[in-house]
Amino acid sequence: MYVKTMLKAPGRTDGQTGTQILLEAMSKDKIHLARFVLDALDGEIVDSKTEGEQTLLTSSILLPDGHVRCRFAELLLQRGASVNCQDVHGRTALSYACEKGHLDAVQILVRNNADPEIVDCWGNTALMYAAVAGHSSVVEFLVRAFKRLGLQIDRQNKAGNSAVEVAKFLGHTECIFALTNSKRGRESKAGARANALNAMISSCSITKVYMRSSRYL
Repeated sequence: MYVKTMLKAPGRTDGQTGTQILLEAMSKDKIHLARFVLDALDGEIVDSKTEGEQTLLTSSILLPDGHVRCRFAELLLQRGASVNCQDVHGRTALSYACEKGHLDAVQILVRNNADPEIVDCWGNTALMYAAVAGHSSVVEFLVRAFKRLGLQIDRQNKAGNSAVEVAKFLGHTECIFALTNSKRGRESKAGARANALNAMISSCSITKVYMRSSRYL
């Protein structure tokens, strides 16, 4: 109880709150301190925001070292951090991970049900940020991971641009390939299903004609 009061007390000489201590623990790779703070505050700050209005999960995603980044992101998610929590600009942790090209973080977030279709205040999705930055491995992963759910590749932001259009404009050929191949694959499958349906209808029609004419044999 004393520890909890100490971490939340506004009159501490160093001016640190539980959130600030947690941020410091992240920057210095002190995972044990982070666990201690989260436990002491019963997870109350897990979705709190920094002075820059970013979530703690986003702060962990932006850490430069991949190993440290993944450890803290997984810790926060295990302690109940909202994977789709948005900051003041409407951006999610997945959005930032895609922009930075942190595939390891993207994979962790997707495993924890991150929604790639959430748009920020400019209408941009996580896929668009990956395409703009030219992170083809991230684009390819998102396309494959959400293939069955029908990721909206042609979705446009408020400026009227889609991920494909932006990738083409910026000359990110590998991103274009990943995006257009997925689109062609979906169109090809849709065409195959349509052809199969038409063949089945034709077959049924022929059968009906045969069955009707056979009555007069």
